[in-house]
Amino acid sequence: MIGKTLGIYISIRFVKVLLGMVLGLGFLIVTVDFIEQLRKAAGIDDISLWSLYTIALLRAPSFIEQAFPFACLFAAMITLTQLNLKMELVVARSAGISAWQFLLPIGISAAIVGMLVATVYNPLSVRAFEKSKDLAAVVLAREKPGADITTRGYWVKQLDANGGTSILNAEIAREEGQVLDNVKILRLDETGQIYERMDVLKATYQPGEWQLENVFVTNENGVNSLKSLIKMPTRLTRDELLGISARPESVSFWSLRNTAERVEKSGTNGKPYLVRHHSLMALPAFLLAMVLVAATVSLRFVRFGQVGRMILGGILTGFVLYTVSSLIIALGNNGVVPPIVAAWAPGFVAILFGMSALLYQEDG
Repeated sequence: MIGKTLGIYISIRFVKVLLGMVLGLGFLIVTVDFIEQLRKAAGIDDISLWSLYTIALLRAPSFIEQAFPFACLFAAMITLTQLNLKMELVVARSAGISAWQFLLPIGISAAIVGMLVATVYNPLSVRAFEKSKDLAAVVLAREKPGADITTRGYWVKQLDANGGTSILNAEIAREEGQVLDNVKILRLDETGQIYERMDVLKATYQPGEWQLENVFVTNENGVNSLKSLIKMPTRLTRDELLGISARPESVSFWSLRNTAERVEKSGTNGKPYLVRHHSLMALPAFLLAMVLVAATVSLRFVRFGQVGRMILGGILTGFVLYTVSSLIIALGNNGVVPPIVAAWAPGFVAILFGMSALLYQEDG
C-alpha cells in the first residue's frame, strides 16, 4: 500500500501542474478576449483600456471552467511523465507499489478538484460573467442610433395587441433577460410588413410592458424622432424571458434545477439545464476518468521513449472525449436520452476505457 508521505507528494505535484496549466490557460484566454474587446470598442471614443481588460478578466473564469477536464488530462500526463523521467515511478514499482496505488492520490485530487469546481468555482465564475455583462453594458453599448442591423446574441419575438409582432435583438441580456442593452426593435403589422424601427439604449422588463430608454424611432416613412422613454406592451412572462436569454452555462450550479422547472413551466425546453446540473455533479468522475486515460499514454513513456506517442495519444484522446461528450450532451438537451444519462455516460465510459487499458498494460 502506498504510504501517506508518498501519496501527499504525488498529489501536490499533480495539483501544482494543474494550477500552472489553469493559470497559463487563463492568461491566454484573457489576452485573446482583451483583443476581441478592443475590436468591439474600436468605434467608441474615450474608452478605458482598464475597463476592457476588466471585462476580459471577468469573462475568463467561465471559459476556463469548460477546459478543466482537458487541463486535468494534460496535468496528469505531465505529472506522470515527470515522475517517470526522474525514475521515481521506477523506484516505486521496485518497492512493490502498483500503478493503481500511485494513481490513487492523483485520482483523489482530481475528484476533489471536480467537486470544488462544481460547487464553488462555478457559482463564482457565473457571478463574474454577469458582472462582465454589467460592465460591458456601460462601456460597450454605445452605438450610434440608426446603425445597420447586425446579428447579436439575444433575440426575443413577441405578439402585439394589434395583431402584429415585435422582434427585439439585444447585444447584452442581463438579470435573467429582464434588462436588455443596445437593442434593435423591428415592429411588424399583421401582414408582416415593417412599420417602425426603434434603436434602444436600454430596455427594462416590467410585468406587462417594456420600458425603453433613449429611443431613436424611425417610422415607415423614414421620419426620425428621439424619445427619452417609451412603454411598449408585452405578453411575455419572466419565465419565458429566462428561457430565451439564459444559457445553462450562465446559471449557477445551485440554481440549475430551479431554473429548469421555471423554464419548463413557461413552455420552453428545460432539459439543457438539467443536463448541465448533472454534468457538474458528474465532473469529479469525469476528471478521474481523465487521470486514468492519461495514465494509459504516460506510464510507459520512459520504457519505450516514445514522446510522440504520448503527445499524440493525449491530443487524440482529448479530441475524441470532447466530441463524444458534446454529442451525448446534445442528445440529452433535445430529450433523445435522459439528462442524467447524457451527463454521466461520458465519464463512466472513459473510466471503463482507462481501467481496461491499464489492466491490459500492467497485468497483461
